[in-house]
Amino acid sequence: MLINLGSPRSPKVKDVASYLREFLMDERVISLSPFWRSVLVKGIIVPFRSRRSARNYSYIWDEEQEVFPLVHHSALLAEALSEQMKRPVGLAMRYGAPSMDDTLLELSQLGVKEVSVLPLYPHYTRSSFETAAVHALDRLSALGLDMELSVMDAFYEEEAYNRVLVEQVRRHLPEDIDRLIISMHGIPVSHLMPPCRSQNGETKHCIHSHHTPQQRATCYRLHCESSAERLRQDLGLPESKVELVYQSRLGNHEWMRPYFIERVKCFAGEGAKRIAVVCPGFICDCLETLHEIDVEYRRDFMHTGGHQMTYIPCLNSSPELVEALSEIIYKHEKRL
Repeated sequence: MLINLGSPRSPKVKDVASYLREFLMDERVISLSPFWRSVLVKGIIVPFRSRRSARNYSYIWDEEQEVFPLVHHSALLAEALSEQMKRPVGLAMRYGAPSMDDTLLELSQLGVKEVSVLPLYPHYTRSSFETAAVHALDRLSALGLDMELSVMDAFYEEEAYNRVLVEQVRRHLPEDIDRLIISMHGIPVSHLMPPCRSQNGETKHCIHSHHTPQQRATCYRLHCESSAERLRQDLGLPESKVELVYQSRLGNHEWMRPYFIERVKCFAGEGAKRIAVVCPGFICDCLETLHEIDVEYRRDFMHTGGHQMTYIPCLNSSPELVEALSEIIYKHEKRL
């Protein structure tokens, strides 16, 4: 069973508002008491952000197929994996449709007793990977189904994933770029383990830290830094030509730095007038890649002296990703 984040039902304001409420009321996304989280989300964020978010979502909405890219590619990915692996592959969204309940019930009706659960996030963080895994286990228990779930690990270190990632970047990377920007989704610093909160903005802080195996498994900062460094080395690029940044900050409190929204206005002034951007933390293209980066940040870059920006698409539902994920799944099941 694949789990992805989800998207609104449509770009209509009411559908976007409903999606934002479900998403932001998750305690692993916004770490406040239920009362104050409700006040913030239902009283401030949703009323003030829904219309703007709906306009942005309308930009990436496929009118002909009536679907968002993340949902479209996730469904194609599940279908292709099912064909590749000759078994049922369910798809559930953490927020929105298809719901976890519907997917678990569908698999149960097919007679499935053992399910390998793969959250489609290469890196571990409680606001994406953990909430998906815990929700799957919680809903299985609530439904009382006779099934066993085995949650797979974050796969940022898997050779199969890194192989197809570097191939994708090479395929789209212009030869004459001044800098490759590796953009990861940011999270609040408070979501990091205490030792990992210091020196925010130092992009190799956790690579040089002495983490325990458990810390290595759940340190988002380490996962991002390691992925960026691995990609740089695999591409054979000098450190001066690669920069790790974090995007999609929400609110005014401290998130992981450096912020892409601030750095993008500085690149041209530093001599990086031709850049490429890749987002290894996103398996499927979505609002954060197709609009935030490829529209908003592209505009900011060009308005501050940039000459060329190449956005490198996510792996989406490519045959190469299907092959890589099947390898990762088989490897996981051999260890059970």
